[in-house]
Amino acid sequence: MDRTKSQYWEQGSDFHWLTDKEEIPKVQPWSDACVYGGTGRDVLCLLLKHGMQTRHWRRLWLPAYFCNEVTCAILETGIDVAVYPWGPFDKGDVMGKISFRPDDVLLVVNYFGISKCLKYRKDQRQQITIIEDHTHDPWSDWSYSSKADWCIASLRKLLPLPDGGVLWSPLNHPMPSAVSITRKRKYASLQKIAGMSLKSLYIQGGAVKKDTFRPLLIDAEKEIAKGALSGMTDWSKDLLSSYPVDRWREKRRINHRCLSYNLSDLPWLTVPVIADEKGRCPYSGIIVFDNAGLCSYVRDKLIKTDIYPAVLWPLEKSIVKGIPDQYVELSRRLLSICCDMRYDEEDMLYVGRKIREYGNEYINVRL
Repeated sequence: MDRTKSQYWEQGSDFHWLTDKEEIPKVQPWSDACVYGGTGRDVLCLLLKHGMQTRHWRRLWLPAYFCNEVTCAILETGIDVAVYPWGPFDKGDVMGKISFRPDDVLLVVNYFGISKCLKYRKDQRQQITIIEDHTHDPWSDWSYSSKADWCIASLRKLLPLPDGGVLWSPLNHPMPSAVSITRKRKYASLQKIAGMSLKSLYIQGGAVKKDTFRPLLIDAEKEIAKGALSGMTDWSKDLLSSYPVDRWREKRRINHRCLSYNLSDLPWLTVPVIADEKGRCPYSGIIVFDNAGLCSYVRDKLIKTDIYPAVLWPLEKSIVKGIPDQYVELSRRLLSICCDMRYDEEDMLYVGRKIREYGNEYINVRL
């Protein structure tokens, strides 16, 4: 299929409604004792409130490279926040960079599904409570074998779910009580389903305009980020239990490999790859450009071609102090290209060609 001839094709942005007739039961990293929430932010904030009430947590250490919107939600719990110097491509001893107090808790992130499982020394583990964020690859070997006190994942970021996040404890610590689904969130989830369904019709060439479903999806996202903590809808739980996550995960790995291989010869960008893919699967195609101007130019051009890269995450207007300049600069040079089950290798080749074309345009103009 020539993607340039289809007015309905697009790459990235919100999931459309996907159905898969093949039900493949999946043993999850979490047990039945887990707690589901409307979003990853919900379950993280629920845990922090639980820890503040029952374990006297006072301060949360966040990695310097982290989502600002989630940080905003964390601050609303009332816990103090400190930043430790850590980002997607750092190596070494995480905990050795921090001066801990007994009432501290540490958040560790599996960045983009490509981070290696962090190993904590026994003496370090006795000092600090650890929360791991496995949003970018909940089914990694690291997730299944985690020794953290608690783990979280925002399931709706990786799967076509209108809502959903999960909290579990690999060490079987007592869990906070699940919260009910709020009326606001239930409505937002239904609104998201409507937008996803209409987008599916649009992609299939139906009599639906983009201006019809986009406002629904945008408004739903705004509402999902607001209000009291909420549980996960029953329909999202049902969908989660039926999705073929193994097959979709392998599809993501193949698409990522295709994109990274076809950009590997470009001197003005880097696509981080996994040398040893065993147990890990990239969340998306993470592209790091040589400079922020090039990144911005390519992003703007891609959007005009119906390719919608994400920025994970903007840090220039961070609400917390102490983020080193190197991480702010990295956030200005990094784009995330979707590689999920919606696409095939032909799609990824097309996206790669466009990145190459627009990047060379920028380089030639600068010369």
